[in-house]
Amino acid sequence: MELKYTILSLIAAVLLTGSCSIRDDRSDCTCDIILDFLYTGDGVDDIFADKIDKVNMYIYAADNSIAGEYVFDKEALTAEQGTHLHLSPGEYRIVCWGNVFENTTVDKEGSDARVAEPAHFSGDEDGFSGTDALYWSSLEITVPETLQDVTGTCVFECSHIDMQVRLVGFKDAMTIEGGKASINVSHTNCPEFTDFAHSPSKDERCDIVPQLLDDPDDESSWILSYNTLRFTEDEQTSIVISDAESGNVWHTISVKDFIDRYGVTVDGQQEACVSMQIILRGTEVTIIQWNVEEVFPGFD
Repeated sequence: MELKYTILSLIAAVLLTGSCSIRDDRSDCTCDIILDFLYTGDGVDDIFADKIDKVNMYIYAADNSIAGEYVFDKEALTAEQGTHLHLSPGEYRIVCWGNVFENTTVDKEGSDARVAEPAHFSGDEDGFSGTDALYWSSLEITVPETLQDVTGTCVFECSHIDMQVRLVGFKDAMTIEGGKASINVSHTNCPEFTDFAHSPSKDERCDIVPQLLDDPDDESSWILSYNTLRFTEDEQTSIVISDAESGNVWHTISVKDFIDRYGVTVDGQQEACVSMQIILRGTEVTIIQWNVEEVFPGFD
């Protein structure tokens, strides 16, 4: 009888010391939270490992205070596509951002929590060059007083639009005076930030000035490859080509009109991509889809 009592006492001690002190008040007790990370894009198969190289996790308690903050790099995500946490009883919201690198800054505090390019926080209106390829997840969990293990899946959504623009013939453009022209390209009226509810800003907008890259297949062309935060198919954003010295606008392309004309899907599309060629021949500018040969003269 004494042996049986001793064994039961040892089992009880092991169960209690793993997550909680022996007391009636369980405010200091924690239980295991086991989370998986998942992203299926526009299909059914998990492509998380192909798209997301880093996860910043922010855990908010019921009063919106920060209860925990974690960063998982590529090595950690390769070892385990998820995480194992310990939380006290209560209600929590877990917000994750994927691919927060040098082109993204996170403000994690309170109701104004948001992600944006560093220029948004510094006030540099000319400093926007395109955000990282961001992804977002939000999960609400309840940790019970019974301290029973909690499992969940952080399902990610795409937070950016992939912009691919090829400028054909612009390297050979000449000024009226006969000199070689230098150009500036901007993508105007883009959302300046996205909040922690995954809503891009409507009133605060920015002009993105992406880097001009040499086209490896054509010495007379440039390529722009950058990301914007999510805008809708109905929002008016534009690609503006201007003289880099004078600031005079050469040409303005409505991204909305381009989307409408070519049936590009942005709304409801996870991996949304807008890909266009802007071709300069003499003084005429033609806009077509990239890798699509059909041309619509007069489109602007």
